[in-house]
Amino acid sequence: MTRKTSFNIKISGQAGEGIKSSGLILARALTRLGYSVFGYSEYPSLIRGGENTYQIYASINDVYSQIKLIDLFIALDQKTIINHQSEMNEKTIILYNKAKFSLPKISLVGQYIPINFTEIALKAGGSPIMGNVVSLGVVLTLFNLPLITLKQTIAKEFSDKPAKITEINHRMAKAGQTYIDNHHQKLKINVALPNTKKKRIIITGNEATALGAIAGGLQFFSTYPMTPATSILHFLAQEAKEMGIFVKHVEDEISAINMALGAAFTGVRSMAATSGSGLCLMAEGITLAGIAELPVVVVNGMRPGPGAGMPTWTGQGDLQFVLHLGHDDFPRVVLAPGDAQEAFSLTRWALNAAEKYQLPIIILSDKYLAESDYSLSPFKSIYENDRFNFADKPSINFKRYSLTNQSLSLRSIPGQKNGIYCCNSYEHDEYGLATEDPQLRTKMMKKRLSKENLVINDLPLQLTFGAKKGKLGLISFGSTKGPILEALKNLPNIGYLHLNCLWPFPKNQVIKFMNQFEKLICLEANATGQLANLLKEQTAITLEKYLKYDGRPFYPEEIVEKITKFVIAN
Repeated sequence: MTRKTSFNIKISGQAGEGIKSSGLILARALTRLGYSVFGYSEYPSLIRGGENTYQIYASINDVYSQIKLIDLFIALDQKTIINHQSEMNEKTIILYNKAKFSLPKISLVGQYIPINFTEIALKAGGSPIMGNVVSLGVVLTLFNLPLITLKQTIAKEFSDKPAKITEINHRMAKAGQTYIDNHHQKLKINVALPNTKKKRIIITGNEATALGAIAGGLQFFSTYPMTPATSILHFLAQEAKEMGIFVKHVEDEISAINMALGAAFTGVRSMAATSGSGLCLMAEGITLAGIAELPVVVVNGMRPGPGAGMPTWTGQGDLQFVLHLGHDDFPRVVLAPGDAQEAFSLTRWALNAAEKYQLPIIILSDKYLAESDYSLSPFKSIYENDRFNFADKPSINFKRYSLTNQSLSLRSIPGQKNGIYCCNSYEHDEYGLATEDPQLRTKMMKKRLSKENLVINDLPLQLTFGAKKGKLGLISFGSTKGPILEALKNLPNIGYLHLNCLWPFPKNQVIKFMNQFEKLICLEANATGQLANLLKEQTAITLEKYLKYDGRPFYPEEIVEKITKFVIAN
């Protein structure tokens, strides 16, 4: 009997119906079974109402993103059925509650099965909201998967609650299984079980970023909450006491960056987080980090703009902004992790590199990366970090900005004997005292800017996938990595360069890749092709552009269709 090796599940309804929480429990249960899982959610910027969705793509092989075609759809209101018709085919199973709404009077695709989750929950002794857990029992049973895994996941989810909470949720899951066994045996789908019990965790990009910061020795974090960066604050606040981190929820983004800089001045490893319009407010503070040579890491969770834009949707429209953030020239590093694994490793690297090179580092995330759920191998639990460029015993008349040490002069911390110096936003001499001397100004600018020549040799290596040479190569940055890797499963002989370090620009690596292909396409989630423009500026090579800027991520199917048409046309 042929068994499906992968399956795609989507839950959709109104905000407040527990869609994300129940979907996450299901994702964790599937991960516990050994599946590779990717979870993706959509929601409008409303407190109540509006359509919320959560979808899970699971496979016995590695998965990298969501896909479009749905195998099982749980519809909690009528409108969602209409909205997602393009994601269904004749084999899609749609479960809906006919007691709450009727099917729309349009031509429908798929197999529609009425199930009253609320009634099943009430009969099993639960409350109406527990219909969500009933639906999870239904899902596992439809896919012929063991219910015990779901029960184990529920027990862990409610481990800090009274035992009766776990017990009643177990009953709800069992009620869902019983209903399918008694009424819909013929609907069951045979799926392949993973032949490995490889241990995996489920983690969002923001959680991975927070853990990477902890692994990198984070000591101070300040932020004003702003979607999609807010959950970094939630995670770090929860772990602050145990990890010895000072976490501060401040009144605005200006305070957030200035507090982070104040912490950096004292020798503390510091980080702030925001989104695009919040980063606008941080710009002046980041220029202060540039001239005062203060190490700080700033996470920017991109979302569509300008202005408040679309707060809960995704995009990559801030690249050129962060490359040119602030007035005049100063060194910076711009990173763009492509998934949760990179969010962890690059954030850890950033905390170390910011201190080593005494400059600001901006990490470009986005809503898609920040809030999607990835299944990964667990990170190590212990990390060691070196400390960089602190003066052990400063001499009298300490030169904080010494020119004799070339780019990287030694730092002191407040209260250190002989370590006093002036730190402000003015151009300065070696002691930090304000100066307008033209020769000294030139030397200090060269000192600061030469740091980028040091950083370029220390950047994590850019990642390549697929073909090493050929007719067509793809280039992208950040979170587009996942959908492209998923698309490459159906695009043989295509090469792909994933740029996770954008500045200092890794020119040699990029040109080496570009020279191996006859044609190049740049995929990015903005309206003007900001990465393609950067590549042309740095390499003098013009690329084709495949752009998407409707607030939704790329789907692998879209990429396959686009690339296939391009190959045929050329």
